[in-house]
Amino acid sequence: MTTRTDYLEELSCKLTQFFSDQRDGLDIPPAQLYRLEGFIEAGILVRFITESEVKQDLIDRAKQYLSHDVAEFYRQDYRLILHLRMPIAPVYPSNKSS
Repeated sequence: MTTRTDYLEELSCKLTQFFSDQRDGLDIPPAQLYRLEGFIEAGILVRFITESEVKQDLIDRAKQYLSHDVAEFYRQDYRLILHLRMPIAPVYPSNKSS
């Protein structure tokens, strides 16, 4: 990956996967989350993308794949980090006695 265009295409693919996996209720391992955050930070450091562009992209994708509430959460957070906002899994009581 040597150009801004290559970087932006790869970032778009990675963010689409991140948000669609959340929408679909799939598990996102912490390592995958941290690699994606590092990839974003690297793009900012080499000036392929700005923080404000990333922030707007996160807001737009949160709105598209998750909800307006999650998009608003991204909008209000001053930090540039990814949030896991998957639906809470149901918990069923055990029938076993202690």
